[in-house]
Amino acid sequence: MTRKLLRMPLTMCGLLASANCVLVSFSVMITVRLRRRPMRLSNVLYIIVRFGGGALIFLSATAFMSQHTSKKVCYLFLNIQGWPSFCVLWAVQLILQLRVYALYRRSQKVLIAMAVGFTMEVIAMSICLGIGMAMTSNTNEPVQGLRICAVLTAPPALAYVWLPDIIFGTFLFVLAARIGFKRGRFGFNIFRMQRKDLVDALVYGNVHYFFCILAANAVNTGIWQGLGHNWFEAPEGFAAVIEIILGCRMVLDLNSAVSDSEGLHLLDSYPLRDSFGAREGPVTMYSAVSTYDLENMQGRHRLTQEVELASPTCPASGSGSGESSRVLIEEANESCSSPVPTIVY
Repeated sequence: MTRKLLRMPLTMCGLLASANCVLVSFSVMITVRLRRRPMRLSNVLYIIVRFGGGALIFLSATAFMSQHTSKKVCYLFLNIQGWPSFCVLWAVQLILQLRVYALYRRSQKVLIAMAVGFTMEVIAMSICLGIGMAMTSNTNEPVQGLRICAVLTAPPALAYVWLPDIIFGTFLFVLAARIGFKRGRFGFNIFRMQRKDLVDALVYGNVHYFFCILAANAVNTGIWQGLGHNWFEAPEGFAAVIEIILGCRMVLDLNSAVSDSEGLHLLDSYPLRDSFGAREGPVTMYSAVSTYDLENMQGRHRLTQEVELASPTCPASGSGSGESSRVLIEEANESCSSPVPTIVY
């Protein structure tokens, strides 16, 4: 009876490890879109997350399920497995911090707050994992005839290793959601927000990443704490897969958004291209008007985002780069009596 009870979670762990490999393989088809770009920080983080995380998933599944893995290899594998996983997690969080940094116009206060919080998270998770791994014991044959790497004993405190990640993730979520609410991009239903400009793309990715990772980490903590050490390997791989896929999607989606707008500036006067590695293009200037709701006595007018090219090198534009901006202002004034939105260069 005891063998049957032990065999069930261990067999489930093996099946879930295989499922993780399938998910990562599928993610190749939907994320291999990174075009040739200069090696900026966002692209370096993409490579670390995509290929480093994918290699980690496949190696973990191989070591975990191999019938010929020795006890020594299992001991080494289970003790170092958490560190590469955390490195992938921290790389994804660096991507999140780059996005928040852009949302807050390169605010030094926000940068310092994120750096302090991130450092505290790394230290706390490292201490929890180090102490937890030092107190665990494992084997390559938990049940006679079943050869699989498994944890025999582990301290209960190891289940709370995800708590610092949840806290810091909540902090990044609050920073991103604040911009979303401030701009009126979503009300009480965050999942229905629309991506109409670069700010929306940044907020959208950060908010949805938070809820996905929060759910994964909550499941990890609940299973580790409630079901015991026999189930340790069952949920962990799914959190890693979610981090890999969402981390890559955030980089690719934003690169695509910035490339489409070719140097469109965000909130004030610095280009997103330099921060997120958009592909290089001809030197152009853009006048952009964000989405606003304008009302007058005859009804409601909606001024949607307009991007008008105003190349200073074009022979036809004799009045200079400011002509297109003045045209936009005049057209907006004719359409309604409300004040015209601030033009962002």
